[in-house]
Amino acid sequence: MGVQSSLGDRKRSISGTSVRDGNKLYFTVIYLAPGDYHRFHSPTAWVVEKRRHFVGELFSVSPYMAKRLQTYSCSTERVALLGRWRYGFFSMVPVGATNVGSIKVNFDSALRTNVRGRPPPPGTYTEAVYSAASPLLNGQPLTPAQEMGGFCLGSTIVLVFEAPKNFEFAIKAGQHVQVGNRLGDVPGPGVTAMTSTSTTDKRKHKTE
Repeated sequence: MGVQSSLGDRKRSISGTSVRDGNKLYFTVIYLAPGDYHRFHSPTAWVVEKRRHFVGELFSVSPYMAKRLQTYSCSTERVALLGRWRYGFFSMVPVGATNVGSIKVNFDSALRTNVRGRPPPPGTYTEAVYSAASPLLNGQPLTPAQEMGGFCLGSTIVLVFEAPKNFEFAIKAGQHVQVGNRLGDVPGPGVTAMTSTSTTDKRKHKTE
């Protein structure tokens, strides 16, 4: 698993929303080997407002390949689930891999990935909104540990989220994690914890 404490002092999230004062953007990458658990679960309570499906290549998602392919993160098949949690922006991105292009999201029956044919122009995507799932919350509400979907074999999950500057990861780069393991939390009264989305053999995280 890969971890980095923050993405620096960025003022806007990847969805274009402003980062709140006193917050930062963080991310963590959870690599799933072929023998790992291949379903993914919600790491916290949040609302998915929309998804963006980027058609792309199916590379190996091994840490070795990810380090050596500079365009890796913007050229692979992936589904960006974008929304919010109590601290602001939150996103979860299942990434396809060699022989693992099919990504299933339990609450999105219209999603079709790994459909071969003429590829769309680079950087384009198809988008769906989930406001009909809950007009009150304007999206699909998820509870901690709720199953969200899965892959065939293994792949990668990327979390990018906004949190207070005192957010602390409870894991280290390269650490093995299992579903339900604590990934990090915001210290203080009413602590909000974040748990692992799947069972992996490696982990890394990063924040800015």
